[in-house]
Parts: sequence; C-alpha cells; structure tokens
Amino acid sequence: MADFEYLATTRNGYRVFMDPKHSHAATHLADTPGLRSVTEEVISILAPMNDNQVITTDMERIIGYTDLVETTENDEIIYAKRLNRDNFTRFVKGRSPSTSSLITMVLRKFDDGSYELWSVWIGPNAPTFPGGDHETPESYTFWENHALVWGTQEVQPGTETTERPW
Repeated sequence: MADFEYLATTRNGYRVFMDPKHSHAATHLADTPGLRSVTEEVISILAPMNDNQVITTDMERIIGYTDLVETTENDEIIYAKRLNRDNFTRFVKGRSPSTSSLITMVLRKFDDGSYELWSVWIGPNAPTFPGGDHETPESYTFWENHALVWGTQEVQPGTETTERPW
C-alpha cells in the first residue's frame, strides 16, 4: 500500500485510500474539478460494512456534471479506451453533460480492514461496460442505449473506433 494515497476516514472508522496513478478513481478525479473534495466529504459520512460495494449518495445539492446520457439512433457514437482501462467505452459526440446531485463510489476492502476507492464519479450507478471482468447481462442492454459525452474524459490515443467492439 506504499503507493496509495490516504483520502479520508469513514464514519465507522475505516481509512480509505486510492491509487493516484493506476486506478479508475485517479482518472475521474483528474477529469472532474472539485470531485476530490466531494469524495472526501462523502467518505466521512459513509459507514461501509461489505468487502466490495458500490455506493450512490444524493448530496441534495448540485455537485457537478454527469457525462452519462441516454442515446438514440440519431446520435453519433464512437468507442475508445479510457485511461487505466482495458475495455472500450461508448461515447456520444455533440451532446453536453447535465448537472447532478449524485456521486457514486466503488469501494474495495483491503485485508487490513481499510478500503480502496477503486472508482468515483458524479452521477448515478450504471452497469459496467461490456467486455470487462465485471460485465453483467444488463451491461449490453444499458450501454446500447447510453453513452458518456465525448470530450469529457481522457482516452488512450489511437483507440478510437466507430465499430462496436463488443
């Protein structure tokens, strides 16, 4: 855990860390100004109990923008791999993010009882993308009708394609 960075302690006393270079959380925090302070605020009110969990919290105020949007057959779709990811993300061009009061976090428990913030984003929880280790049957259905707004997140250069990769 030497390369991990301390973020905050939960209401029930668990310390939460993140990998500042290789995690999904690191990319979201880099792409989203202000997300780190909201993340630390939410961690301090959480009381996680499970080893691995996804927690969505309504902050009851606008905390930023979600880039998750519903798509139609008229939208221009592109696929690319985001930083620190091996599978493709579905993006939509020509759309804008919308304001949100929701923050979603993925926490994974370490053997010592502390937690890793694996991922965090503004907006609702959604199924993982198809092609990943944690895909579900809902992944395909959901991501055929939803996408992230193109240009809101950094992608791995040269991975862009208009052909659906899954």
